Amino acid sequence: MRVICESPAGFVLSVMMFAVAPSLCTAADGHVSVQIIDQNGEVTPARAWVAANGKRLFQPAQPDTATPYARDRSFSCDGRFTMALPKGQAIIHVEKGKEFLPVDVEVDIVVAQTLEQTIQIDRWINMPQQGWYSADLHVHFGHDKPGVLRQLALADDVHLIPAFTYWLRGRGETWDAKWPGGDFTQPLVIDEHHIITRNNIEIERIDSKSGPGAEIGATFLFNLNQPVTAARYGEHFPSDAELCRVARQNSPRAVFDSDKPSWAESVIGVALGMLDTIQVCHNHYHRSETLPGGWGMIGPLAIGESNAAAGDGLFHRTNSLYYRFLNCGFRLGVSGGSAIGVMPLPTGYNRLYARIDGELTADKLWLAIDNGRTFATSGPMLTLTANEQSIGDTVAIGSNQPQGVLVRTTVKSIEQLESLEIVHNGRIVAFQELAKDAPDPIVDSELTFTLTPKRSGWVAARALFRAPDGFLRQAHSSPIYVSVDDKPVASKDDAQYMLRWIDQLATIANTHTDHFPDDQARQATLAIYAEAHAKYEQVMQQAQLHWGD
Repeated sequence: MRVICESPAGFVLSVMMFAVAPSLCTAADGHVSVQIIDQNGEVTPARAWVAANGKRLFQPAQPDTATPYARDRSFSCDGRFTMALPKGQAIIHVEKGKEFLPVDVEVDIVVAQTLEQTIQIDRWINMPQQGWYSADLHVHFGHDKPGVLRQLALADDVHLIPAFTYWLRGRGETWDAKWPGGDFTQPLVIDEHHIITRNNIEIERIDSKSGPGAEIGATFLFNLNQPVTAARYGEHFPSDAELCRVARQNSPRAVFDSDKPSWAESVIGVALGMLDTIQVCHNHYHRSETLPGGWGMIGPLAIGESNAAAGDGLFHRTNSLYYRFLNCGFRLGVSGGSAIGVMPLPTGYNRLYARIDGELTADKLWLAIDNGRTFATSGPMLTLTANEQSIGDTVAIGSNQPQGVLVRTTVKSIEQLESLEIVHNGRIVAFQELAKDAPDPIVDSELTFTLTPKRSGWVAARALFRAPDGFLRQAHSSPIYVSVDDKPVASKDDAQYMLRWIDQLATIANTHTDHFPDDQARQATLAIYAEAHAKYEQVMQQAQLHWGD
């Protein structure tokens, strides 16, 4: 049996076990043997656990190909498992990603008997039929175990799993210049709807005890031809933006993603075009609880902000910072990731969906993600159009145009939703209350709004719901951009916010010289900051010139 866990240092371990660990199991008085089937009666991979005697059991006795994940107290399997259980009532939970209805089956376990149980898991929506394919952009284990990744892709129904081969922290480890094998740049095709890639790395410099802006953050580099290396490195050097520049020279089709908008150097990567997407459904959103902010995240930079960002604070900061970047004119798609291997989440709990034409390939999906043809979700499924244009497109109008822009969004969800909303330039302009619409088995709703924009900007949709801890979760679309009189998107207020952000980074660099290997490295980092500073100054000038800010 294989148990996935994390070592105290944060590195992922995959341990082979040939017996159920006694410390994790109750006394076994009987067994249940489960077969999971789809609507066609075919055995299908899935994720499961069993609740018995007030405990959640996740280590099946058979087969040894099942992959227990201790942090989530669940396991993935290829569609069959046998588990030893105490006598009495037990509840078998089976799930398969976002597009299937989860199932809870109550059974009675009898001493010295094996209960045979077939559980059917039904699809409630088929996103690939509509051209939408999912990806989890934060997968922390399995790059050297294709069999585990294959099982995760099928059991959690994630269409693209881009596992990190290297996890670089700038604290003394060797930054490898080559992949472990020549095949690591080639996608592993499971079937027509599921693909694995391993030519991806995370550069992470965070600390849960760090003050605001004291750590760079986490940047993900996907679809690389070769790894990124650094001869010298430290807590703040090289900057993530500089490393992304190096990566793009060698990997022109690479895609760069920020783990969160609130990481200290997100402001630099966005300004310099070294971030293509940002996670608005990220790894602090767990099944039952929400992790607060902190961890070196930036701020506060405006009235009402808190770097701790407890409760819904992190949710609102995540969205508001994303909106500020968009208001500065940067085209930035949304993404999602779960950090399986580190956080107590299955693959794809937080994920993105990207729209492609025709058959699924890794190249097509990366191109769609790069072009912002995505929505991110922790559950619901969204659509968005504006004057019949789709997510990632641009609607061009004149300021004297009599008719407005017709915006339409739909949501389908098995979650109990709070609302469906249309957001324009960071403001909610249309709202539909859904708290009284109970899923039966789904909620299916539509919202339309006629927008009369006075300046260039963007429009997006989001659907909100509450996790078991009472805090917000969402599905959120990437924008449709709105061009008025062919003038640029620019906001003085938001540009000034970014300038305060960079000034805070520069102050930290000048007062914490120990974060750099030497003064030359510190000056190089400050030069990158100055380059980004100039970009936001340009945005402020455009806002004054074109919109009178």
